[in-house]
Amino acid sequence: MPDKMRDKLASWRLQPLLLGIGFLLIVMISIATIIVINRAADDADDLTQALSVQDRLSNVLLAMRRAESGQRGYLLTDRQSYLDDYEVAAPRVMPVIKELRDLTASEPGMKPAVDNMEDLARIKLEELARTVEMQKAGDRAGALRVVQSDEGRNVMESLRVVVVKAITDQVQVRADGSAATRRNNILLLMLTIIGSILIVMIGAASIFLVQRSAKRAESARLTVEATNANLEQIVAYRTADLTEANEEIQRFAYIVSHDLRSPLVNIMGFTGELEALRQDIFDQIGKLQTDLAALNANMELGGGENVDRLGRDFDEAIRFIKTSIANMDRLINAVLKLSREGRRQFNPETIDMNGLLDTVTQTVAHRASEIGATVAIETLPPVESDRLAVQQIFANLVDNALKYSRNEQPNHISVTGQTHAGKAIYEVTDTGRGIAPHDHQRVFELFRRSGTQDKPGEGIGLAHVRALVRRLGGTMSLKS
Repeated sequence: MPDKMRDKLASWRLQPLLLGIGFLLIVMISIATIIVINRAADDADDLTQALSVQDRLSNVLLAMRRAESGQRGYLLTDRQSYLDDYEVAAPRVMPVIKELRDLTASEPGMKPAVDNMEDLARIKLEELARTVEMQKAGDRAGALRVVQSDEGRNVMESLRVVVVKAITDQVQVRADGSAATRRNNILLLMLTIIGSILIVMIGAASIFLVQRSAKRAESARLTVEATNANLEQIVAYRTADLTEANEEIQRFAYIVSHDLRSPLVNIMGFTGELEALRQDIFDQIGKLQTDLAALNANMELGGGENVDRLGRDFDEAIRFIKTSIANMDRLINAVLKLSREGRRQFNPETIDMNGLLDTVTQTVAHRASEIGATVAIETLPPVESDRLAVQQIFANLVDNALKYSRNEQPNHISVTGQTHAGKAIYEVTDTGRGIAPHDHQRVFELFRRSGTQDKPGEGIGLAHVRALVRRLGGTMSLKS
């Protein structure tokens, strides 16, 4: 057989083999990517669980301290307001411990700590209830003797040690989860780089064979070049997808490790302030016990102002703690919502987009009428996709357009569509505020918003929309 013929046959055999290897690599990288992303989602769930447990632990200590503070204030002043604080806080302790027990049911290592916490809390609550009843019965001296025995203080200190130890354990769980997330990110990056290098090498080898074959026959050259161009396009698309997925995982890990930590830091800081304030109250009690007459003189000379100041400091610290807890709950709920949406199975069907948009506009018609906005829907091409996901996408976009209308002029919103190269392209335009150029990518990130923050929202709308569009196999961009 002539050498040229032998080389030609070898090229014909190698080209399909290289294409097969390239396709196999793409499949393997895709599978590995899915596995790593699912593992990252599991790590995020574990981190959310740890944050919820820490929240309940802090609530146990906070409720117990508030009950104790109310009891001390009632014994000291005989005022109903302190008794009200005690009666509000004391009944919350055991339900919160029960929530903690249910939340840690899958963690055998937490059971002894929760049991110990419950026993100590029950003892402390019984001591508080006994002294309050003695005060109500007029036996104030007996109630103070119980307090001075330090029995309740020792129980409270033991409870604090147990709770702090449990919180420390949960912090370690969070640290382990963050480390696992970082390892997953590194693994995904390595898979992307190695896979891209191998695919590029295969592409280069294929190009070499194509060029060599092209010198022998024009028809063979055209066929091989077309195949090679298709392979390069597949490689480029897949590499871009992998890169974008890796960046999104890194952003998500940063948000979880940074934004969700801030409220917890606030809670711990103001809890320390409450401890300091409690010590101030104990100092006041000691002075009262030493000399009741001196206390009356102190109240006449401005001691009441000190008590009022302590009350204001308590109220301010508690308000900040409640705000931090609410922020943490809002962030966690937003992350959980995106996580649940990311796992939902899509059911593709042919969708009449005009009918779907009519439903969306009817939903917001009253709101649009109130602000003088108009929504125009042009004839839209149908699309094969998941109906619920597509409806959520357009409902979010139209809602955003209405929310950020300009006050000085009516907003006009229009939805247009066309088909190009077998793909449906839809555009939602409005005459609202617009988005600054430096925020064009930032608004698609979780908890990130643009412009003046005078409208309610969690900062997850556009992040949710982009995630849905990507899962449906599409792309999303904006111009302002």
